Amino acid sequence: MAEVYRCKYLTGLRLKVFLAVANRIIPPDGSVPEAGSMATAGIVDWAMERMDPALRRQLLLLFLVVEPLGILFGGKPFTWNRDAAKDRQLRWMESSPFRLLRLGFFGLKAYVCMGYYTREDVWKSIGYEGPLHPEVPFPDAVIRALSQGRMEVVS
Repeated sequence: MAEVYRCKYLTGLRLKVFLAVANRIIPPDGSVPEAGSMATAGIVDWAMERMDPALRRQLLLLFLVVEPLGILFGGKPFTWNRDAAKDRQLRWMESSPFRLLRLGFFGLKAYVCMGYYTREDVWKSIGYEGPLHPEVPFPDAVIRALSQGRMEVVS
């Protein structure tokens, strides 16, 4: 039986919003692994544990703002909207006149990309051979197992 990583921060609605946002920031196309997956969420959740607590609270609050904000862009909460409405909302957030929303979007995008491109199954699909010095150990056995897909991620 594989080891299990239980998400501490990305649970419930926050997890649902994270997965939907991840699939719009890195849209699935069938040729690469999906960004909006539990594998990506597990890595991001692991990294969130290491964030400054105040910053983590702000990022977690952003998920709760993104969902109802979707009503303004597609008539429904973010996770229920069609992809075009989700994209409109994220583009608006990216260039929002509201500094906190703009900064929040870039923080969220950075975490989605970090979580996705840390996954070794993604490396193979984009032709990346891995680190220049693979003998250098990861700082933590959990992130190593998550990046290699050896750990099941649950919420």
